[in-house]
Amino acid sequence: MRYTTSVPFRGNLTEALQLAASSLTSVGFRIVAKDNASVEFAGPGMNSTRQSPLLGASRLRVAGGSEELSVDAELGGVERMSRFVRVFPIALNLVLFVVLVGVFAVVLPRAIGLAATIAGAATGANVLLWLLLAPVFARRLRDRSCRAIDTLMTNMEAAASDD
Repeated sequence: MRYTTSVPFRGNLTEALQLAASSLTSVGFRIVAKDNASVEFAGPGMNSTRQSPLLGASRLRVAGGSEELSVDAELGGVERMSRFVRVFPIALNLVLFVVLVGVFAVVLPRAIGLAATIAGAATGANVLLWLLLAPVFARRLRDRSCRAIDTLMTNMEAAASDD
């Protein structure tokens, strides 16, 4: 998953790239490559939705060109968290179903069919709910990271403008 954006720029490119470097390294990115017109960063990845949305990008390349400042981002952290949001709740519900059926088999051996039906209905409804919610959460994660990258670009443009 990639995200690319650019803004018009007529300011001090060195100052803009320095702002990007200080902003991104403060949240855990490391500089992979650097030249006069661009800086490439590698991120630590996103482990929680409570972290900085910039961590949704696993790699970022900030470059200045002819009257333009651009960012090309690989959203590996967003992909990882999206996959987690899709898989973990469903797997958890399947494990819960197996545990409930096991407990009911020990406690109520004569009513195991009814207990399995009730456990299946409860966990099945929860799985259906997550099948609907997971894509919404994944889209929100992506949008949040893209907005953070846009904000970084806007700040870089404003801070390094020649005005």
